[in-house]
Amino acid sequence: MDYKSKRAASSRARSRKIDPVSLEILWSRLIAISEEQAAMVLRTAFSSIVRESYDFTCVLLTPSGDLLAQPFQSLPGFTRCASTVMKHFLSRWPDWHPDDVAMTNDPWLAAGHLNDVAIAVPVFHRGKIVAFSANIAHQADIGGRGYSADGASIFEEGLALPPMKLYKAGKVVPEVLQILAENVRLPDQVLGDIQAQVGAARLGARRVSELLDEAGLDNLDEIAAEVLSRSESAMRSALRRVRDGVYTNVGIMDGFDEPLTIALKLTIKGDKLEFDFTGTSLQINKGINSCYNYTYGYAAFAAKAVLEPLIPNNEGAYRPITLKVPEGTLLNSTRPAPGNSRGRVGHMIVPVVFGALAKALPDVVPAESGSPAPRVNFFGNREDGSAFQCMLITSGGLGAGRDRDGLAGKSFPTNTKMASLEIMESQSPIRFLRRDLVCDSGGAGRHRGGLAQEIVAKVLGRKSVYVSTSSERIKNPPRGYRGGLHGAGALLSRNNGEYLAPKGRTLLKAGDIVTVRTPGGGGFGPPQSRDKAALEQDVRQGYVSKASADKAYAKVRTRKERA
Repeated sequence: MDYKSKRAASSRARSRKIDPVSLEILWSRLIAISEEQAAMVLRTAFSSIVRESYDFTCVLLTPSGDLLAQPFQSLPGFTRCASTVMKHFLSRWPDWHPDDVAMTNDPWLAAGHLNDVAIAVPVFHRGKIVAFSANIAHQADIGGRGYSADGASIFEEGLALPPMKLYKAGKVVPEVLQILAENVRLPDQVLGDIQAQVGAARLGARRVSELLDEAGLDNLDEIAAEVLSRSESAMRSALRRVRDGVYTNVGIMDGFDEPLTIALKLTIKGDKLEFDFTGTSLQINKGINSCYNYTYGYAAFAAKAVLEPLIPNNEGAYRPITLKVPEGTLLNSTRPAPGNSRGRVGHMIVPVVFGALAKALPDVVPAESGSPAPRVNFFGNREDGSAFQCMLITSGGLGAGRDRDGLAGKSFPTNTKMASLEIMESQSPIRFLRRDLVCDSGGAGRHRGGLAQEIVAKVLGRKSVYVSTSSERIKNPPRGYRGGLHGAGALLSRNNGEYLAPKGRTLLKAGDIVTVRTPGGGGFGPPQSRDKAALEQDVRQGYVSKASADKAYAKVRTRKERA
């Protein structure tokens, strides 16, 4: 037998059975590849929303489109949506060229709104597809009304791109880029970010092929099957540890003209979990509706975060979970429902799921966090006439848990973050006057909810600009658990107290000042049981006022006095 035959036989033998040590090494390498993709996007992206705020994710998928690997920092909604959109690509194109690049921003196929563009490339090794390398990123602009919640239909929200090939056999389709450039306010940023996505996806494909060469493997089949199986097994074991039953919860959102309801019946039976959102409000003609795949992503994430947070986040972890949600509702919108700010609804799914699971696992689930936090988008023209956009991705306080206080100003459940104020000031006629933690905003409890933050911004120059707002938790603040008090609600205002529409577009004049306050996290446990030393430290640090300490935390005793 010649050398090539011996190597092929060895490769087949190794693909049939991979020892645990090799599996761990190869799996870690796949994670490292997805991390390298993400690093490339961060270093080559043009827009601050991708480069600074991390509003994107990179993944590796199996040849059938199942989610296999992702970076450590990844958006829960995007990771699941990447698998969904890949399966739509495969249904359209069963055959691929090694240098093809597919793309779409269809909300019902991809990540729920038009700003999120999905990119995928095939991974070929020894002439066969062995994986797909994909990513999804939020574009700085996609045309239409701009990023806002006030569109009455999808047609007002921007340019829709059905599944199409951006590159065919390595040759770019220039008309696709021309259509994009003609329909967005910031063509340099949008086209630059898309090319960063393409470069990262191609890098991932190249690294997977190199890994297979180095390991002497023909494909990833055995690695993928083992990793997905282990995640599935761990998730099913976690479900079996929970008492069988039906657990319900209702979340109330501020809505527009009237409150909106997210109703959940969560059923655990053996090693299976079913979400049933029957009873949820119907979709509305404003841009906060969520699509099925985006809803699934956040519902499944919430269950995994409570039940088995440390296992790899891949298709195997989702297999025990099913979702039932009627069409035409807030969580399963149908065309042409608008959904530009669907994150306000998507992020609300998590506390609703947490609240249902808290009835089965009362000491595991934390109080509600200050999410959905406001999204505030300043946009218009600079003094020289060029377009700008300045997006504030704010974060509220985390809910307190059984054994800890909530953290202040932390993004949850998404992993995005607000770009540095200096970066945003350098790119827009906006000056940030203040960014502070808000005293007394964390819900009182044995463990205190995380503090909210307040951001104050001023319009510079002589031109008027627009601000689009998408806010929740103004009328329905985050709830405390197990006797803990609610966190403080969100607040939006203009010019020291004037009304600013929580979901809408407002024209700002030069010199106008906008104040944005995020929600605080809910408290956990009765306030009277808080440790006196901890409360005194809160007062010293300015987290709790003396008046609140005397009122909300009345009868607090030292540990020695409680003993």
